[in-house]
Amino acid sequence: MNLTSLPFENSLVVASALMAAVVGLVVTLRRGHWLTTLLFSAAFFAVAAFQGGTLGILHAQTPESARQWAIYLGRSSALASWLWLTLTLVLARRDPWEQVRNSASFLVLALVGSLALSAAAGSPHVVQRVVGVGSPAFIELGPLGRIYLMYLIIAMVAMLMNLERMLRNTIATTQKRLRPIFLALSFAIFAELIMVSGGLLYGGIKVSWLVGTASPLFVSGVVIALSLAKRRLSDLTMPAARPVVYFSSVSLTLAAAFLLAMAVLSKVMPTLSNQGRLLVSLAFYFLAGGGGLVLVFSPRANRTIRRFIDRNFYANRYDYRREWERVSNAITPTARIEDIGRQVEGLLRSVFESERVAIYLRREPDGVLVRLHGLETMPSEFEPSNPLVLLLDETREPVVFREAALDLEQLPAAAENRDSIVALDAAVCAPLLVGDLMAGALWVSEKRTREVYTSEDVAFIAAMARQIAAALWFARQAEQLAETRQLESLNRLSTFVLHDIKNHISGLSLVVENARRHMANPEFQRDAMAVVERTVRNLKDLMTQVSGLARASEVHPEPCDVRDLLEESTLAAGLALGERDGLRVTLDCPPMPPILADRTLLLRLLVNLITNARESLPDEGDIMLSASIEPPLDDQGATLLMEVRDTGRGMTDEFLRLRLFKPFVTTKISGLGVGLAQCRSIVEAHGGVISVESTPGVGTAFQVRLPAGGPHSDGLRPGSASRVAPRTEQPGLGREVAP
Repeated sequence: MNLTSLPFENSLVVASALMAAVVGLVVTLRRGHWLTTLLFSAAFFAVAAFQGGTLGILHAQTPESARQWAIYLGRSSALASWLWLTLTLVLARRDPWEQVRNSASFLVLALVGSLALSAAAGSPHVVQRVVGVGSPAFIELGPLGRIYLMYLIIAMVAMLMNLERMLRNTIATTQKRLRPIFLALSFAIFAELIMVSGGLLYGGIKVSWLVGTASPLFVSGVVIALSLAKRRLSDLTMPAARPVVYFSSVSLTLAAAFLLAMAVLSKVMPTLSNQGRLLVSLAFYFLAGGGGLVLVFSPRANRTIRRFIDRNFYANRYDYRREWERVSNAITPTARIEDIGRQVEGLLRSVFESERVAIYLRREPDGVLVRLHGLETMPSEFEPSNPLVLLLDETREPVVFREAALDLEQLPAAAENRDSIVALDAAVCAPLLVGDLMAGALWVSEKRTREVYTSEDVAFIAAMARQIAAALWFARQAEQLAETRQLESLNRLSTFVLHDIKNHISGLSLVVENARRHMANPEFQRDAMAVVERTVRNLKDLMTQVSGLARASEVHPEPCDVRDLLEESTLAAGLALGERDGLRVTLDCPPMPPILADRTLLLRLLVNLITNARESLPDEGDIMLSASIEPPLDDQGATLLMEVRDTGRGMTDEFLRLRLFKPFVTTKISGLGVGLAQCRSIVEAHGGVISVESTPGVGTAFQVRLPAGGPHSDGLRPGSASRVAPRTEQPGLGREVAP
């Protein structure tokens, strides 16, 4: 069957006319507001009348009779355009008269234009002639006819804009009810727009184009009739909503672009071949139609275009250099985290005149957002599964709640947190981003002036949120670092205490071990009792010092015999001068006057060094102890040089350079890494210097230089405070005691 045959075309046009009349009747029965009902019925009866004219020109026998029908179509379409323009303006509005009053001048101008064009339709300047008859006929338009088509294009673009605004101003639940009618009307208007645009490009309209538009009109009529059969027209009324602030910045810009493209194509098309005209026309309609559908059904694309237009075609509201200086001065990164919350609230009040602010920070490891600052009526925390949290984490952009209520993608985030929005009177919620991590959320209330937040306001809040997030994150890290340091200090203290206790236990364990063989020896009993007494005394002293850690340790200088110190420290380390079991201990200390030093601390120093020397040796080796007085140098007094040398495994240059004397660093498997750190503290407390020479596989030599006259060279005096680790006495007996 030939689809372009006259019977099929007649049936299509008749069906379209009848469907338009049916919709007009259904609207009358499913009535809403009387003005909306009247305009809706009149608009579809006008479509039925227009389709009747299409049927007439299709059956015209002569070009002249076809021209008369063309004049009729021009007059009816001019009046129908005004009815449809007014209908799209009041459709689904709660108060249609308010819309009419607000657009009165626009509607009056459109009515005058449509009446003037309707009256001039009979002039040859509008409909010049009709070439041919039937479906292949072509209606040639004069200069006024092209102006008439431009008027129709402007009217239909305005209709689409009104429908878009209707849908955008409607909450998401009402959008579902309005969407079928919106799609049907948009589809019909867009089909007519394509036909009229083609007429402007080609300087006339083919009758077959008029027949072709009958199909979308019929489909649209069916959809609208079914929608009205389910719901009354009054059920489609949308609740009062705020106007979309940036509706014009998107719609008017795109409408202007469409009209400009039409003007350009009207000059270019006549120069192209028939095939070129077809390809250009199809590409243009595809881009225009596809872009319109994307804007209607993709809120994200609409927001992206809106931001682009705002940023590139409107003057900035803020002097960003001055505002960013205000942000930097208002937020102190080193402040306590609670103080930063108050600073942020004061900043947002001064910049946006917002009344309240709420700040939430992410808690690790569960990811819950915990309230840091804000009203007590706000939730104390938000779960990671909250739709708003998921939306912020996904989009990384602020959520404007007035827009979220109109957006099906964002509606769950707003609906799920309605109580929170009402409690704060919240307008915007922005993610607090630190790099790729969403560290929290910033809630901002409505402005005191009740002015809506523009897209520039929202973009500025997003930029500020990153700065705020960095300040809050660094403050939290500082608090955690302080807590870590406190724990580290406790760990360090316990390590020092364990180190001393380990030395005491080492001496006691040797006593216990020797007691199995020498318990009956009176001399061993006396030595063992002395070790126990000394260990108890040292542990009591350790307890006293630990309990008094709030006060700095003190150096108590007293006259000390150097040789006695070396011999006593050797015994305390569990060794004895001479050779025993392959281990040789020698002492080289010429007679010298007593020095002024803290005897307890020096014993601890020497015991640590001798113990380390003993533990660095295998089963056999040498430990050499020596002491001497170095002559005065320049204006300094004499210096005591003590040296502990061994033939043990030694240490590498890297260890000596980077790790030696650092707390908790050791080369021993069971070591605690605090002995040498204590040694350096003791030496420095006496105003001295400790140095080391070591060669792997050869041995190590520690050299200690102290002022022979006491710790005066660094300003210390007897009884003055010093930075010394908690002191303990030397540990007890460590080697087997001879029977």
